[in-house]
Amino acid sequence: MQRRTLLATGIVFLLVGTYGLYAVGYPQYPEVKDCVNPFEVVKHLNSVQENWSRVHIFFKLVTSRDFWKLAKPWNVDYSNVKVVKHVLEYNGENITMIAIGIPLKDKKHVVALYEFSKPVQGVKVRGYLIELSQGKLVPRLISVNGGKLTALSNCRHECKSNSDCSYPREFCTKYCCSYDRDYAIDCCLAAGRCGAVCGVGATVCLVNPIGCIACTVCVIANCYDCIEKSCLEWGSGCEYHGA
Repeated sequence: MQRRTLLATGIVFLLVGTYGLYAVGYPQYPEVKDCVNPFEVVKHLNSVQENWSRVHIFFKLVTSRDFWKLAKPWNVDYSNVKVVKHVLEYNGENITMIAIGIPLKDKKHVVALYEFSKPVQGVKVRGYLIELSQGKLVPRLISVNGGKLTALSNCRHECKSNSDCSYPREFCTKYCCSYDRDYAIDCCLAAGRCGAVCGVGATVCLVNPIGCIACTVCVIANCYDCIEKSCLEWGSGCEYHGA
């Protein structure tokens, strides 16, 4: 028992040390200008599912400052993580976006992580800690370029542009307060994606809670556009980015 405890402690220190070394050299992202939503200004061209190993996924998460703001690597259910590469058009140029759907072991939350090959309106990485709640997907934390925004239970409408914000939370961030889970799932199926995981559609969430989580993770990775379309209410908040 003592040996297992020491091993577990060693692994934790290794994780924190790895992240610390990475954070020292973490890239500086450009300033996010005004209240932006990067998904509104890109055009989806095609997608392909990536078959990353669990080791690959683990090291991706452990070296992601945005992920550490949202959750911890040891709380992830690695058996059901989904990774999809999307090709997008932005400002007349083709770029890529890696979308990762990450279920947590508590079976109540998932993390959505989106990383662009080039900044979109200043956004290089955007991530969400999402709670599955009564047919809704409710963001609890939002990370942008390493910063963190706490989405409160009440939908905030603090700003329309950076000029409405003051230091140190001087960047206006647009976010969705809650998503219609069933709409997002059915939209994704209609687009010809996630059929093998979601099966009959949103009704999977009524009969199979575990299957519902796997389906939601698949939709997060494959159908970011459906997630966006399913937003029930948009909000905004003043935050710091890249901190």
